[in-house]
Amino acid sequence: MTPPTSTPPPTLAASDRPVLEFVVPGERERAQAHFARMVRGDGPGPGEYHGLRRDGGVFEVEANGEAIRDAQGRPASVVLVVRDITERRRLEQERRQLQARLNQAQKLESLGSLAGGVAHDMNNVLAAILGMASLHREQAPPGSPLAQGLETITRAAERGGRMVKSLLRLARQNPAEERELDLNALLKEEVRLLERITLARARLELDLDPGLRPVLGDAAALAHAVMNLVVNAVDAMPGGGTLILRTRNAPRERVELQVEDTGCGMPREVLDKALDPFFTTKEVGKGTGLGLSMVYGTVKAHRGQLDIQSQPGKGTLVTLAFPACAAGTQVQAAGIPDRPAPDVEPLAVLLVDDDDLVQDSVRAILEVLGHTVVLASSGEEALAKVEDFHPDLVILDVNMPGLGGSGTLPRLRALLPDVPVLLVTGRADQATHDLAARHPGVTLLAKPFGLRDLQQYLESLGRRDPA
Repeated sequence: MTPPTSTPPPTLAASDRPVLEFVVPGERERAQAHFARMVRGDGPGPGEYHGLRRDGGVFEVEANGEAIRDAQGRPASVVLVVRDITERRRLEQERRQLQARLNQAQKLESLGSLAGGVAHDMNNVLAAILGMASLHREQAPPGSPLAQGLETITRAAERGGRMVKSLLRLARQNPAEERELDLNALLKEEVRLLERITLARARLELDLDPGLRPVLGDAAALAHAVMNLVVNAVDAMPGGGTLILRTRNAPRERVELQVEDTGCGMPREVLDKALDPFFTTKEVGKGTGLGLSMVYGTVKAHRGQLDIQSQPGKGTLVTLAFPACAAGTQVQAAGIPDRPAPDVEPLAVLLVDDDDLVQDSVRAILEVLGHTVVLASSGEEALAKVEDFHPDLVILDVNMPGLGGSGTLPRLRALLPDVPVLLVTGRADQATHDLAARHPGVTLLAKPFGLRDLQQYLESLGRRDPA
């Protein structure tokens, strides 16, 4: 390309070769136009190209220059500065990836905060429904229409509680419990549950490392994550295909779980948004767009990493990487024993909760079980009552205005050092687990709970060794 000047520009060359020979063929026309503008003095600024090394290797370069003119103002030579910007481009790509991860984390953090607030209120409603339904179900004649109807209400409330727990995984909170888990056994169990329905549409291959190291985690949460990935993989293969579930020990004391399919894959613009909450490519009514977000939240809660690789027509590979733990490690979560229990002596119970529905339902259960109940709607009111009242048990809600459970519990413990406390909450995050762990004689129970859950806890009090 010849610039429109009265005098032809000098030939740009490096040693004995034209500069354009150092540019990959597909970009030479653009580079030639850029160099011509430099010679004319149009000041186009730096240009970026893929350069060719003498050995044939390709690298990224930035070229800029200026024409040196003779006395008549004609271009006599050109000073051309070429910089290798490969490392700069790599650092910029890393920065963009880190920024994308930060943006993703902020989106999930915001949604998690919203989900947490909704979960607290919703769990209070479900606690009242489950409590009253489970109470009257036990009193209804077995097999009667009333008993059957109450059983349906109970199961619906329990399902609602599980749905709320799924939403809370978006907050990337710590697992509800941590136990030593064999991911191979977890995958085999999920396959057993899904093979007659979901997996009937795909050919399944299990590639499980027999020497897989255990991990610490919440089995229910990880099983739910695997289920989401398997359903997504099968949906991506409407005409059939192969689904591979793989485990392996990875470097840096990690354990990897992979879900790979031979489905339609994802283009870059879809892959970039795959973890965004409410983003879905499925038809209306066939997906909420929360599945992968929940998987991401679960993985982060287990101190793990999630990686997705996908190309259109070449399937998708999802890798979950978790810290391995030494065999024999066991972390017990606060909870309710499930052993058979003896009769329980009547107790004087101080019930502290700011929600009228929860107060009414829990009080009704306690009174049917033969206990007496004193109500308090706040931590401040509870502390005032124990000045003249010595309860046998305190049931304390965590999320209340004022002092709340976190401010009330230390004060109650100081006033009533030997009285057991049942800490109840609709949002059992890490701060709540830490609060329960800091004080002796405290058990954590997540809402919603029913008659049998509360009965088991009350019966467990009779099995505790005296202080």
